[in-house]
Amino acid sequence: MRTLIRWAARLYPAIWRNRYAAEFEALLDDISPSLADLCDVLGDVLRVRTTSAMDAVSVAASQMTLRLPVVVSLTAHAFMIALVLWAALIYVNPMPVQGIIAPLPPPAPDPPPQVTDARIFPNALYSSLPLFPSQGDAPRLYVADGVGINFLSLPDIGATYRQGNAEWRVWPGQALESFIVRRVLPEFPRGTNTPGSVSVFVEFLITRDGSVKVLRTSGPAPFTSAAQSAIERWVYRPLEYENSPCEVVTRVEVGFESEFAPGISR
Repeated sequence: MRTLIRWAARLYPAIWRNRYAAEFEALLDDISPSLADLCDVLGDVLRVRTTSAMDAVSVAASQMTLRLPVVVSLTAHAFMIALVLWAALIYVNPMPVQGIIAPLPPPAPDPPPQVTDARIFPNALYSSLPLFPSQGDAPRLYVADGVGINFLSLPDIGATYRQGNAEWRVWPGQALESFIVRRVLPEFPRGTNTPGSVSVFVEFLITRDGSVKVLRTSGPAPFTSAAQSAIERWVYRPLEYENSPCEVVTRVEVGFESEFAPGISR
């Protein structure tokens, strides 16, 4: 910035430079110049030059003679001031360098669809999830061995429960499958020596925003924790009843079978 100000100072008339050059240099060394200081110097140069030129024009007019060199000098100095201003702006805001932008890496592939183990509830209509696995060129399904989910028959289907200002409607889980957005399947608890089959019953609430809150569980502690941790990560689309948002309660049975779980000692 000091270099640009020194260049601008050279635009002062010779009389001014001979008189104030030393003081100007000393002042410039004592300050930390900015773009505003450069603009002040250029404005003062234009003022001094204009005053000198107007004096010269006044003398020429009094003599009825308009000298062309005065006009040329004003034009040249205006061009130099504009050039210095342009250089200052480039210095303060450098132009972006056009470079080669590397392409973004491809997105990570989606994990393979996950289904429960249909061997856990072989006679149940909805023993394996999702209900309609993708076909054709879809990736291979991942089966959660040793874990099954069964939608229970609800004797109070369609009933409405009220708790404070909240109103919950009971609805079977299989009827809500078309609203599921994300399902996380339980994992067989590691470090447990429970042999054979274990059933966990889970009652959960689908809230207005589609998130899930487990209300009650029934079963051995390691297995209820595994079922609750997974089900509370399920997400549904917001549900409506008679065109109004509603909350729904449903129940499922989660089955664990040590015989089919990999890495479990029998």
